[in-house]
Amino acid sequence: MSRVKISIFLLVAVALLLMVSVVSAKEAKIAHNIGVMEAFEKVKIGATGVYLIDVRTPGEYQQIGHPEMAYSIPFMFLSDEFVKKGGMFRGKKMTKTRYQYYKNPEFLDYMKKHFKVDDTLLVMCRSGNRSVPASDFLAESGFKNVYNVIDGFEGGKFKGASNKEAALMKQSSEHYGRRGFTGGWKYYGLPWTYSMNPKLVYGSHKK
Repeated sequence: MSRVKISIFLLVAVALLLMVSVVSAKEAKIAHNIGVMEAFEKVKIGATGVYLIDVRTPGEYQQIGHPEMAYSIPFMFLSDEFVKKGGMFRGKKMTKTRYQYYKNPEFLDYMKKHFKVDDTLLVMCRSGNRSVPASDFLAESGFKNVYNVIDGFEGGKFKGASNKEAALMKQSSEHYGRRGFTGGWKYYGLPWTYSMNPKLVYGSHKK
C-alpha cells in the first residue's frame, strides 16, 4: 500500500473516531444497554415482570413529563443548596455551579421492596448521567435483568455529528447544546404525558 493510501486511511480512521467521540452515548458497564425504541417494544405489550423505571427527580418527572408507563423512583434528589464550582457540598468538591444533587438513600431498599430480582428493569433518566450509575448499581446489587436506556427521556446535548460541525454549530446555531434533537424518548415520538398516576409515583405506588 502506498504512503498516500495509508495517509488517507489514517485520516478517515481519525475522522471516524472524532465523530464517535462527539455523538457516542453513555453506556452502562455492568447492566445491559438498550435504545429507547427497543425499550418501548419491551414495555408496550404489558408483559408481566417488565418495568420502565424513571430515576430522575420527582420535579423532572412531573414538570418535564415522562413516559406514560414509567415508574418514578429517583436515584438522586435535587437539593436547595446552590454551590459554585469548586465549592464543597456534603463533604465533596463540586464540579459544576448549580443546585446540587445527592443520592436517594432509600433507592435500593425501595427497589427491592417493589420489584423481584429477576424482573426486567429498564432504567432511564434525562440523558444517561444518572441511569448509567443507577442501572449498574442495581445489577451489582443482585438484580439480574437490568437495562440502561440509552439517551433517556430528552436525549443528550445537540453538538453536531463531528468536531468540525460542533465548532460551526457553536458559532451559529441556537440549538447547540440543547436537548431534544439527538435522541431520547421524546425525540422518537413515543407516548409521554404530564399526568401523574398515583400507581406509578414514588412513595405512593403499590404492588
